[in-house]
Amino acid sequence: MAGLPVSSSASRNRLLFWLLLGTLLLSTGLNLYLLFQGPEYPAADYQLDSQLPELVTEVELQQVRRALAECRAGHPSTPDSLSTASALNRP
Repeated sequence: MAGLPVSSSASRNRLLFWLLLGTLLLSTGLNLYLLFQGPEYPAADYQLDSQLPELVTEVELQQVRRALAECRAGHPSTPDSLSTASALNRP
């Protein structure tokens, strides 16, 4: 920059300033446009929130059953201590 004339440096700075300002305005405009867009789905017909806890519970129950079946398949079935103690206490 030391070897460039003052007018060239000033015009380059002015151009960079206007490019930066234009970029900021376009970015702000796009962000505002996206911010104020409505939802893609009709809000009145969207009823999933009321059924969500039941769906999550069913999925979790299926996952637990699957994990239990995999665990039982990997280990031989042995009687637990409660059934052994109740068998010993019978007259």
